[in-house]
Amino acid sequence: MICLCGCTSTDWSENYDPEGSNPFDLLALRELLSARAEGLQTLRDTADLHRLDSVGARNYLFVGQYPYYSDEAITDLLDYVSKGNNAFIVAKQLPEDLLLQLFTEDCYDPEQGGLLEPAFPEVYLDSLTAFRYPRGDSFKLVNTRFWVPVALPLQVIPEVLLCNPDRNIQALGTIDSAGINFIRVDRGAGAIYLHTNPIFFTNWFLVDSTQYRYAQDVLGVIRSGPTVWDEASRRYRRSASQTGQQASRDYTGGRNLLSGNDTLRYIQEHRALAFSWYTLLVGALLYVLFRGKRRQRVIPLLPARVNSSKRFIDTISRLVHEKGNHAALAQRELASLRFHLNARFGVRWGEGRLPPDDLSERIGLPADVTERALAQIRLVAAGRPLEEGDLLRFYRAIEPLYRL
Repeated sequence: MICLCGCTSTDWSENYDPEGSNPFDLLALRELLSARAEGLQTLRDTADLHRLDSVGARNYLFVGQYPYYSDEAITDLLDYVSKGNNAFIVAKQLPEDLLLQLFTEDCYDPEQGGLLEPAFPEVYLDSLTAFRYPRGDSFKLVNTRFWVPVALPLQVIPEVLLCNPDRNIQALGTIDSAGINFIRVDRGAGAIYLHTNPIFFTNWFLVDSTQYRYAQDVLGVIRSGPTVWDEASRRYRRSASQTGQQASRDYTGGRNLLSGNDTLRYIQEHRALAFSWYTLLVGALLYVLFRGKRRQRVIPLLPARVNSSKRFIDTISRLVHEKGNHAALAQRELASLRFHLNARFGVRWGEGRLPPDDLSERIGLPADVTERALAQIRLVAAGRPLEEGDLLRFYRAIEPLYRL
């Protein structure tokens, strides 16, 4: 928790945040452009796009993953360029409506039903050489992630899109032999510069003393004059002319969950949000696994059983004594004595019979004590009525048999 919440970490996601200082953010580029004498104007709302009506040498600049242009914004942008301004767009992909304006359908693959999908295919490169035309300069670039070279996806413009000679399209740069990544399209009195690798304009490349020259050379096409930084088109907004079906046409309901769902893609691009999202999913899974198990009732602790036999015997004896039935008490005590002698000495003495003759030897008592006890036992076994004195004499005579 200390590492995740208390320590700052480097985010290597391609966020292209103009205020961010992570490797793939645009703070360095924003500060360099702001330092120009002409200044930097920021478009922060879609309403600002309608103000691109300047006539003269102005520059429009967009750097990011994808420009979310509405139909009205594309029309305003093309009119802005036609009046003599330049547009410098650095993005991995472009809206289909803008592609239809820059290229002709004659150059599309007819088997694909029109526009190539995707319009700018990907190539994976780590160390590469970027060429600039028409001078033929070359620049050594290294794609890096977590401070080590990694083959990252880079978009290129297929040459099939440049097949129409009537369109004044000029290739200004390539990456190795993988394909074209920088072109110019003339539009009226102005021009649209299109670059498909925004990663080369991030903080990581601009502060590197060996790699910043490529971005410096490419940005040299920006003419002197005020520059307009488009921040509004980085966020998706549904235009009034779009229907619900058109707005969600890129999302197929799970097959392209991350690439077609803007919300989940945004979460994945930010480490804190992604960590919270996966923590929520893991927590929900653990809840289902453990809460869904069959819950067993807690087994109660049973108290130890209480031996109530003596209490029962005492109660019965008290009731019999109160009724004055001394013979019955003597018979019960005689049964208890038989059980005691059998358990202690193994003397088998059946009910209704007299004790064995060798009882004195078997239990180890003097003969006179044993004879006195046997006399009282014969008296009780005869079944005659007994008085209280007779009962006391019987108890005193058999008491030594219990003490052994």
